[in-house]
Amino acid sequence: MFGKLLKNDLKAQWHSMSVVFLCTFIVAIVAEVFTLTSDNKVVKVMGGLLVSLALGFACIIIIIAVAMMFSKTMFGRAGYLTLTLPVKTGSLLASKTLSSLIWVFAVYALFLGSLFLWVFQVKDTLGEEVMESAESLLKLFGVPSFLTIFMGVISFCVSLAVLVLVAVQSLQLGLTLSHVSPVSKFGNIGVIVIFFGLFALIQSVSNAIADALPFGLVITPEVIKITSDIHSTKAALGINAMGVNVVGSFVRLAIAIGLHYPTKYLIQHKVNVK
Repeated sequence: MFGKLLKNDLKAQWHSMSVVFLCTFIVAIVAEVFTLTSDNKVVKVMGGLLVSLALGFACIIIIIAVAMMFSKTMFGRAGYLTLTLPVKTGSLLASKTLSSLIWVFAVYALFLGSLFLWVFQVKDTLGEEVMESAESLLKLFGVPSFLTIFMGVISFCVSLAVLVLVAVQSLQLGLTLSHVSPVSKFGNIGVIVIFFGLFALIQSVSNAIADALPFGLVITPEVIKITSDIHSTKAALGINAMGVNVVGSFVRLAIAIGLHYPTKYLIQHKVNVK
């Protein structure tokens, strides 16, 4: 039954999602073709960056789009039909969440792919000598090497993926609360306040726990080291080391998963469908 729910959600959402994907692809393809056919190095570098920026903007748009679809299908006119389906509320909510994440992470994957492609395009356009000179200049200012930064970006992308999950779950809880009295009288303003307040609270709690438990990875061009104190390990390995605290991401992931349950409870017992 869950498989059918997910399939129907994806089919219903595709009508709205196709517009976002089409516009994104048009901008990305035009910019990429312009980048590949130009002989100007600056244009090549900026064109590739434009593709990444367009897809990054699409990530924001897609989150807003899935939030609007969640509100429409759960609490709008279609909500009367949705909430009377002979399935458990938890399965219904999980299907909406998973289908939303599929669309969001599809654009997110394209964004990451374009970002890594742009890095290689810059390297190919500028050449090894220019890149080595730039890296030497970075070291003079105490900045880690390009390789260390690149590996750090990969870990950042993983953390960003967890933040996307937090954002989707926070939006769903905010939208659900906006249909519960007395919060419902604040309308969309209530959704915005709840979303940003909840997101900031999760960030504050996870950052506080991460500061108290500095467990994570220290990355250098030669080695990736697991440590219980990233600060001291990073200091011992020198300027080419970059610390990545993994505790914060795990805490955010646990909280994001946990947000499913209050949302489920509110839908079952408190929601007023318009």
